[in-house]
Amino acid sequence: MKKHTLFLFAALAPLTLVSCGENGNTITFAASELPHAKILNEALAPVLKEKGFDIKVTVLDWTQQNAAVARGEYDANYFQHEPYLNSYNADAGEGGALKMVVKAHFEKLCLYASNPQDKTLDNGDSIEIVNDISNIERALLLLKDNGVLSDISKNCYDKDGNFAEFDVNRPNDFVTFADDYSRCTITCIKESALAASLGDYDFGVLPGNTALKGLGDDYASRIVFGENVTEEVLSLRANGVAVRPADATNEKTKAIVEAFADQRVSSYIQKTFGESVVYHYENLLK
Repeated sequence: MKKHTLFLFAALAPLTLVSCGENGNTITFAASELPHAKILNEALAPVLKEKGFDIKVTVLDWTQQNAAVARGEYDANYFQHEPYLNSYNADAGEGGALKMVVKAHFEKLCLYASNPQDKTLDNGDSIEIVNDISNIERALLLLKDNGVLSDISKNCYDKDGNFAEFDVNRPNDFVTFADDYSRCTITCIKESALAASLGDYDFGVLPGNTALKGLGDDYASRIVFGENVTEEVLSLRANGVAVRPADATNEKTKAIVEAFADQRVSSYIQKTFGESVVYHYENLLK
């Protein structure tokens, strides 16, 4: 398996959709808006054009994309990591299952400053984090790894070691702040409101796609620090392209996989996105 990892930096540019006539040389994608559709339209499209393919990208809610590809409405989708696809396939059954053919990027969790001119965390500052259990542990570990927290209570974990007992209404009862941040506080906010409510707090821990969509073109200038991500986590959680199994080795799919490996794609992403996105390429057809 071929792997390349590159941390990505810079600012977000406006989204432009590509629309082409649908024919045998047009690859149709369902994708989430950011960063997925932007990467497809602005980075992948020129590379695929050289290979003889146009693309048509439809921004679609992530809950609809797998079923839409399985029904044959699109050639491929780009929004998910492999664990999510595996979970979907388990419920979809043989007729609705999809196959991931290439992994392309990972969206990091970062601490963002409410004021991009003041990115120093001071004792007494307020911090918002997401309120869903699946991402709370990541947020707390990010703060702990960067010296803001000294401990995460064992009471957060059930008897099987799962992070399941955290109370989003009493977050500060489950953590110990480091001495230099002993008067800081954490508040749990639903993910859809994190970006809009950042102005009500000094700092916020936001998932990459939430920051991209909600903080505007200067989002990268707000980043204080991000996750230190291992190769194992990158591989597990990298977002990739999924197709119907019968299409996994056709010419369109092969072209998609080859295009994501092109240096121009990684260079584009490096110049376009902030630290909240990591380029990570894996060819799953090999």
